[in-house]
Amino acid sequence: MTQVLASRPPRSSAPVTAGSGFPGARLRRTAHTVGGCLREARPLVQVMFVLRFATGALLTASAAHLRPNTAHLLLGALAWWAATVSVYVFNGVSDLCEDRANGSARPLASGRLTESAARRAVVVTALAALVFAGTAGWRVAEATAVFLTLGYMYSAPSIAAKCRSWSASAVTCAAAGTTYLAGLAACDGPVTSEVAVFAVVLSLGVGLIAAVAKDLGSTRGDALAGRRTLAVVRGERSARRFCAAAGGALALALAAGAVWVRQLPLEAAAAVLAVGALCVAGRCLAGQGGRGAPRAPYRSWMVTQYAVHLTALTALVWA
Repeated sequence: MTQVLASRPPRSSAPVTAGSGFPGARLRRTAHTVGGCLREARPLVQVMFVLRFATGALLTASAAHLRPNTAHLLLGALAWWAATVSVYVFNGVSDLCEDRANGSARPLASGRLTESAARRAVVVTALAALVFAGTAGWRVAEATAVFLTLGYMYSAPSIAAKCRSWSASAVTCAAAGTTYLAGLAACDGPVTSEVAVFAVVLSLGVGLIAAVAKDLGSTRGDALAGRRTLAVVRGERSARRFCAAAGGALALALAAGAVWVRQLPLEAAAAVLAVGALCVAGRCLAGQGGRGAPRAPYRSWMVTQYAVHLTALTALVWA
């Protein structure tokens, strides 16, 4: 008996059953997928869309002297965040060919996020967005449905608005405008001149600057995928000049709107946009000969957008 007991292997302190550790492993895989999807959907873009929603809501509440429903605002913002994640993860799935050709380090292109997991996330976040939006009000739900449709129109292989600069600009401009309208809807307020001027100018900025500047430095992959963007068709020099001119025109437009409306948030935002437009133009024109980072004009415009929106919101508090 002593020999038999001695020959037995010592017991391990950890369980050795086949299913051990499975819940923890599944939780880690889920966390990995969620993190990959959030990175694929570009955190700065997610925050920017929520900021547009909040700006549309608070400008409306201020101009119309409304006291918005806080729960509706929070649920609407959450719906918009989920819708943005859904749209941008779907865009990442549709951009796999171009991103890999361009050597992108994004989770999908680099293989850190599987395509099947990303497609599931697209569906889950879209459904979550519609549920949250429905609880914020039917007008917010309608805007969310429109936003999701525009997002899929941008990337869906059968129509793919992203393949041409004019259609990409139109869809992205409409998506940004819908975001401001959703914020307005969450307040259940009217379209005021202050909100209209701000939303139109900044939405045009998304369509005329961001939609064009983001393709700079990606012409090789875009051309291989058959995309006919301005940078592919006319060259990056022309695309840079277009973005620089568009920034100047939009700065003048917002300044004119601020003079017409005579409200502090719009006047402060116009001053910041003028400075930002100069920075965007400088980044665009400095890189015409291939010098500098190709994404610098896009990053400069993203910083400008953040500064303009935060300035408008700060001026609202100050006023």
